[in-house]
Amino acid sequence: MSSEKSDKEFLSIEEVAALLDVNYQLIYRLIRTGDMPAARIGKVYRVSRRDLDAYLEKTKTSTGGGGVCSACGKTYRSSQSLNEQCKECGEFICFDCWDRKKVHHCKAHQTEAGKKK
Repeated sequence: MSSEKSDKEFLSIEEVAALLDVNYQLIYRLIRTGDMPAARIGKVYRVSRRDLDAYLEKTKTSTGGGGVCSACGKTYRSSQSLNEQCKECGEFICFDCWDRKKVHHCKAHQTEAGKKK
């Protein structure tokens, strides 16, 4: 019986949550925000195996929209931490460098910016 369930093409929120070993509310939130594709049939959602696999692949290869600060080199998982850009080239700079350290240029342009002053 369990192998029959694992071969289903469409999964409920609870089944997806059980497969991923997370709370079903997390899956529901991912669906409601549009991060995880799902079909709404009446009042219930169904996630296709293909969409689940694509979602997992996307999250595995991505850092959730984050990246690396071009000023200090620190890696961030969230793009919200990298919301400023180098004044010369547009490379992303973290909040800590921009606001606290007052660094407004990437490493490549920091020395050039110092010379211009």
